[in-house]
Amino acid sequence: MATLKEIAAESGFSIATVSRVLNEDDTLNVPESTRELIIETAGRLNYKTKTERKRDEAAKKRGLHKLSSVGIVEMLSVGEQIEDAYYMYLKNNVEKVCMEEEIEAVPMQYDEGLSEYRNMGRPVDGIIAIGQFSEDRISAMRKRTEKIVFVDSSPDEQKYCSIKTNYETGVRQGVDYLVRQGHVNIAFVGPENSRDSKAVTAPEDRRRIFKAITREYGNKVHPETIDVTGTARNATENITKFIIGDNNLRPDEEKVTALFTYNEATALGAIKAVQNSGLRVPEDISVLGYNDTVLASYMQPPITGIHIYMDEMARAAVEALTKLINGYVNIPFTTLIPTTLKERGSIRKKQ
Repeated sequence: MATLKEIAAESGFSIATVSRVLNEDDTLNVPESTRELIIETAGRLNYKTKTERKRDEAAKKRGLHKLSSVGIVEMLSVGEQIEDAYYMYLKNNVEKVCMEEEIEAVPMQYDEGLSEYRNMGRPVDGIIAIGQFSEDRISAMRKRTEKIVFVDSSPDEQKYCSIKTNYETGVRQGVDYLVRQGHVNIAFVGPENSRDSKAVTAPEDRRRIFKAITREYGNKVHPETIDVTGTARNATENITKFIIGDNNLRPDEEKVTALFTYNEATALGAIKAVQNSGLRVPEDISVLGYNDTVLASYMQPPITGIHIYMDEMARAAVEALTKLINGYVNIPFTTLIPTTLKERGSIRKKQ
């Protein structure tokens, strides 16, 4: 296992800075890119914090059976992940935790002809399923093992353990922040419907919650929605039409000044749409993102967004599967991982 000195030498930062970042010191004021580089370096060198080492020791004392291999099942294809990188980063975090714990991560592909998941001939202790899956796909997983933990969905809380992000907390953080910045004409940008935890078409969660929370503000906030499919290209097209069309014809006091986008791809499309319309982000229109992957801090401008702790979701999933296999789970449980808002450069306080 690497030392702080080795991580400092590899990353190019002082031992003190490395230590404070890895111990999540909230008082440390460094760029987000610095934190990400240090954390990435620590992970690559297999560093473990004191908390992680204590957790490992506690597990040994409890006599937990260590997982040897975990099947990874993904909802999206590689091509679909290019459009929305969130699930790719979520999978990468699960694989990273498995690597840290010396667990083999086995990718499992669905065979349409046989209606089953193939695991390359390698046995798996259990499955971590990332995304939303139909009942047929879930049945196919159960043919391999009953030990399944779902990440980012909860198809049946009475049957399966699941790890989810708390959308209600995240959307509320975003709306409240925009209102504090003086924005009252806010448009939510996202699809009307999406797949629910059973891969069935249903109202999109973030959009539904956005409407409910903005209603709580009464006449103080004037919300609306812009329909997009969730890809950057479609977002650019539809938002551009809105800005140069309907929004351009309104009096200044009624114009939308902030876009609450439902994922990072949509945020990128929104920024391009504003720029294509001859306007600027954030001077003319502010853009709030959601998911907040590593890409957000490298955009121009860097995207302020709701940060999902994908690393904690991944760690919670592996821990849940370990408990499940060791018989520590009497009833299935759902873990909600909180979110936080990361301030960068895509939102401006309205004068």
